[in-house]
Amino acid sequence: MYTSISEKVGLTFSKVKSPFQLPVKLKNSYRDFGFSSIFKKRDRRISGILFMIKKLTLFFILTIILFQVGCSTVIIRPWTPPYKSRSVHEIRVLLGKAEGDLQIRGEGIISVYDANDLLIKKGIDIISLDASRLKAPIRFVSQNMSLGYKSLKVRGAIHLIPQNQGSTLVVNVLPLEEYLLAVVPSEVPYSWPMEALKAQAICARTYAVREILNKKNAFYDVEATTNSQVYGGLEKEHPLTTKAVQDTTGVMAVFEENPIQAFFHSNSGGKTETPENIWGGKKVPYLSIVASEFDSAGDNFYWKETISQELINSKFSNLKLGEIQSIQVLSRTASGRVDLIELSGTDGSSRIRGKDFRQTLGTPVRSLRFGIQKEGNGFLIKGMGSGHGVGLSQWGSFGMAKENYNYVEILRHYYPGTDLARITR
Repeated sequence: MYTSISEKVGLTFSKVKSPFQLPVKLKNSYRDFGFSSIFKKRDRRISGILFMIKKLTLFFILTIILFQVGCSTVIIRPWTPPYKSRSVHEIRVLLGKAEGDLQIRGEGIISVYDANDLLIKKGIDIISLDASRLKAPIRFVSQNMSLGYKSLKVRGAIHLIPQNQGSTLVVNVLPLEEYLLAVVPSEVPYSWPMEALKAQAICARTYAVREILNKKNAFYDVEATTNSQVYGGLEKEHPLTTKAVQDTTGVMAVFEENPIQAFFHSNSGGKTETPENIWGGKKVPYLSIVASEFDSAGDNFYWKETISQELINSKFSNLKLGEIQSIQVLSRTASGRVDLIELSGTDGSSRIRGKDFRQTLGTPVRSLRFGIQKEGNGFLIKGMGSGHGVGLSQWGSFGMAKENYNYVEILRHYYPGTDLARITR
């Protein structure tokens, strides 16, 4: 049932009395002299004018209301998973791979079931086994609804799935919304503004649902590391991030009815990048280059690193250039990120892609928005931002929320042309 905005904010409108309305006695006296038709026509005109005045008044009042509540007024339409797809309300998270003795911990009774849901073992607090001897999948469930594997304590169940050559996948299976309770505070600090936390929750949910739909024939949907989304388990949960998840329950970002590729990164350095410049492939309409001025509020907006001559020579020894004497940026993408770079040494020169240069050097090169020059016995790199730069900038989202942008505005900025939808089943 829909409620009008005027009802929501408590506005009521009474009938407007016409300033042109004649006293009843005088009006009747004119009617007695044959002027009734004139009064009827005039009354209709006045009624029409008053109707328009009321409409315009309502329009201007609602305009003011919408301006004040801002763009938070948004339609979130229902979304149903594709026919015959897996349920998107449950997710499978790879915690790791075991190749020998392992322990599954709990508090109280731990039950173990086989693939047919038959109870095969019970234990208290800890169950140990040799993963290399496992021949069929088994499932662990705790009496208190939480289990532990290595240093991680998680909700839901833990499945052990034997693979070839004696290794076993350790997979946490739990409701999607409970998974998000641990993901959001693992990706951004719980102390961030609530609107930034909500934006992150929707990104995380959208990413997870897309992976669930794409991995229906795999043993797991996502990993617990930066290969997917960081998943810190029960002990990472916090009331503030839990509120952000619960306030946006089931909400995703969609484009043409499909969950978007909700890429995000730490800091874009002032401008985001397109995915085809990072990973190749086709252009994605909603992952265009956008300005991200509020990144300046965050970590690694500006950074610099000195790389030793020895490290440079070692990392690029496969190019057989001898001692590398100069490194020059030859071209950049439209966002200012390094596209092509040339390394020159005593035995020759070679051109490589910026993304390969960054991947080879690793952590010191925090993003592809950098410049490089020879300095002393090494190379000085000065850069902006951290991460691949595609999609939502987490520090940009933080800065926008600090400036009173809401989560809808944040998502629409970083994923232009997308809509919000809520999972219905």
